[in-house]
Amino acid sequence: MEPIKILQIFIYVFLDLTPCLVLALSPFQSHFRFSRLKTYLLIPLLFLTVFICRLLVIQGIPAARLFTVLWIGIYLSLYAACLELPARILLFVLLTILNYGSFKAIVVNGLIRFLPFSPVERYSFLSSILLLFVYLFTFPFMYLMMKEKMGPLINETDNNRYWRFLWLVPAIFCLSYYYNLYANGGIMIFSAKSSNVFFALLYNLGALFITFLILQLLKECNDKLLLEKENHQLAMQTVRYENLNCRIEEARIARHDLRQHLSVMQSFLQSHNYQKLSDYIHEYISALPSDSPITYCEDCALNALIVYYETIAKDHHIRFSANIDYPPESGILPSDAVILFGNLLENALESCMRASMPDPFISLHIKPIHRMIVVTLDNTCTLYPVHYKDGFASAKEPRSGIGTASICKIAEKYNGTVKFEIKNNIFYSSVMLSP
Repeated sequence: MEPIKILQIFIYVFLDLTPCLVLALSPFQSHFRFSRLKTYLLIPLLFLTVFICRLLVIQGIPAARLFTVLWIGIYLSLYAACLELPARILLFVLLTILNYGSFKAIVVNGLIRFLPFSPVERYSFLSSILLLFVYLFTFPFMYLMMKEKMGPLINETDNNRYWRFLWLVPAIFCLSYYYNLYANGGIMIFSAKSSNVFFALLYNLGALFITFLILQLLKECNDKLLLEKENHQLAMQTVRYENLNCRIEEARIARHDLRQHLSVMQSFLQSHNYQKLSDYIHEYISALPSDSPITYCEDCALNALIVYYETIAKDHHIRFSANIDYPPESGILPSDAVILFGNLLENALESCMRASMPDPFISLHIKPIHRMIVVTLDNTCTLYPVHYKDGFASAKEPRSGIGTASICKIAEKYNGTVKFEIKNNIFYSSVMLSP
């Protein structure tokens, strides 16, 4: 083979491979397994492999296709070795770039066929210029999609379950590309027909649109999860502030009561009635609440929520009992747990406060059974709520209650069920979740 031909192939392979490597590496530099220097030193090995495969194809060696598959395997292996990312995300990125590489190869070869003058060889200098021309119109969009859409999603772990299936989308497009190319005699023969090039253009636009849509939906999903976390933090801050206000009010009442107790003790001292003084002090100490912290479960947010509603219930002389066996790794987002249990307890507290019978109560039970989490809450209820659509009407306005709707929504999110029942002035709530 002439040196000029080898140079043409070298330039074409360099221009063909470099932008794809930029797409594959630049958005994920913070996830390099090795230093940047060691990572970039692996690029010449990949380039040399691709360059040799192209030479073998031009020489017409029968095993050329096997070497083409080999360099793709090396490409995948080196990429997985360089980046510390889950395999499913690596596959999604690599298959997307492979689809883009197949598309630009078809377009470049199609443009070569459509030139008005004599046929141009695939690896000529003019082919390299046409390749740059294709990159000029397509690369900016691909780079922005990888950098702005794909890059930020890498650090998000909440959507890992989606990546288990999303990589199949570019995989299907990739298999379709390679089947159509090699079933029709390769890129050169496939690109010889203008209808094939037009089909590849529409096909690639569809693949890019679906990929862009997937990344956009994942971004919106992450934004929603972030908002839920912020709402969870705000909800917990509200609980803490209300607890703090309760403690301040209790301290103010305690100071006022302490003056009364001191006055009684002073009168016993003045009358030298030490026995009554001792009995009074003993009775006063027995009536003091326990200063030990209340711990229902290891989940700090849920524990604070239960303690908060227990405090309010006791302030309104409502019996409160809770038997909590909530697993630390429940699979339920803390924000969802706060919404679920907060609405259950709030509805139960309001029902007991409106109850017209003595000794109202609230009884909460949470227990894991197999892979499910079962929640039951029983409370006094003398004013029966009115059924409204799929739930109960709000006690404040003539509409569906937001609390019960939120409970049902959380249960649906975790493949669970909700059941409400009223019997003998007791409201029975039961929720089963399968996180």
